[in-house]
Amino acid sequence: METGNDSHGRNHATWLGPLITFAGMVSYFTVFVRWPALRDFPWVNLPLVLAGVALSILAFRRRRRTALLSRILAGAGLGFSALIAGLFFFYVFFFSSTLPTATTLTAELEQAPDFALSDQHSRVVSLADLRGEKAVLVFFRGFW
Repeated sequence: METGNDSHGRNHATWLGPLITFAGMVSYFTVFVRWPALRDFPWVNLPLVLAGVALSILAFRRRRRTALLSRILAGAGLGFSALIAGLFFFYVFFFSSTLPTATTLTAELEQAPDFALSDQHSRVVSLADLRGEKAVLVFFRGFW
């Protein structure tokens, strides 16, 4: 028997759990990755993702004795939340820790190999011509 807000068959946790889980993951890559303290360990996003999964579990447990469609939606929401949380944990705690550090890459590339490119005036400029100077290379693919 359902009580409270669920008396009319509504269970907001069914859609709110996956939504919070998804928002927690997306906001990590779009907002919080800009600050090193929040990028290195997801202080804000980890509780959001876990709260979304907890809400999805709650929705699934509440829907055990309801209509088949409600159980299917709650199960799909829980599956989606679990998938998103799994991908988020994999990226943050495993994949990003296996990426090489900048110092490793710069130590391997002490000196860039020589190459030649055309500048904006169609003159060929080689890297050897710029040795000892500061140079910025900008690769832009235009559509004109």
